[in-house]
Amino acid sequence: MIPDLTNASPEMREWYALSEDIRTAAKAIAGPPRPMTHIEVLLAIGTAIANEREAAKRGER
Repeated sequence: MIPDLTNASPEMREWYALSEDIRTAAKAIAGPPRPMTHIEVLLAIGTAIANEREAAKRGER
């Protein structure tokens, strides 16, 4: 079920734009909600930057 997204963040709108099977798989991988440590936040951001650079090298961006 998709909630009312009237006041949702862009990230929340993007999340619900994904198909339900992808959202279910992502939830299974991520596990229950928990606070992230600073290093986990840095790793997530660093990984995203590295992925974007690799995509740019391949001409995808």
